[in-house]
Amino acid sequence: MIGDARRGSKGERTMATTRGRQAALATGGLAVLGGALAGVVLATGGAAAAKVAGAPAPAPAPAARAVAAVAPVAGATVTVTGNGSVTVVPDTLTLQIGATTNAPTAVGALDGNDGAVTRLQSVLRSAGVAASDMQTSDLQLSANTNSRGTVTGYQASDQLTVTMHQLSSAGAVIDAAAHAVGNDVQIQGITFSRADTAPYERAARTAAVHQAATEAAALAAAAGDQLGGVVKITDEVAQPPEVLGATPSRAAAVPVQAGTATVSAQVQVVYALVR
Repeated sequence: MIGDARRGSKGERTMATTRGRQAALATGGLAVLGGALAGVVLATGGAAAAKVAGAPAPAPAPAARAVAAVAPVAGATVTVTGNGSVTVVPDTLTLQIGATTNAPTAVGALDGNDGAVTRLQSVLRSAGVAASDMQTSDLQLSANTNSRGTVTGYQASDQLTVTMHQLSSAGAVIDAAAHAVGNDVQIQGITFSRADTAPYERAARTAAVHQAATEAAALAAAAGDQLGGVVKITDEVAQPPEVLGATPSRAAAVPVQAGTATVSAQVQVVYALVR
């Protein structure tokens, strides 16, 4: 009985050992298989993992939807002309003033004219007109004849182009110059301008471009298209200031009215059309 118990105990130990080895082998195999699967997952990524798990592979990400964009109409353009203007107050006066003298001899006429123009220049300089703002623009010496062609004397004429920057005193200066020369004085033409017109010309061009853009957009819309970028801009010749009105200066011996002037610009712009 004791021997049977020992044998029974040994057999039971043997069976237990065998079952333990089988369990160990099974556990180790699963462990090995699990390690192999883990290696596959790590090597192949989520798609392999999904395949092993029996799940379907994820669908590829959808491509980005194309955004509809306007495209230039091949070769299609619209050409417009824009005008712009800016009103300015003149700050410069330019006039022709001089003397015409007559004498029996040519030398006498020229000498008399020289004296008259010298007095004229002296008055202008005393009034603050710079020498650089006085320029001889016309000098003539000619014979006077009667209806039969006979020489009756000689005439000398000398004209200055004078620029004045103080409009408030321009009338008084002209009056003093005329009194200095007397009956031989000659005044021809007077114009007003702005010394520096560049800022006003730029403003006028800007206004012209804006007008051109408005006109071009209206034309494009009427044609069922949209306005694209600028293809070409042509700056037309700037228009000289145009006197619009008159603003009297302060009281002076010779009333001078500076008025106002307009600086104008014109541009031609070519735009592309898109749809």
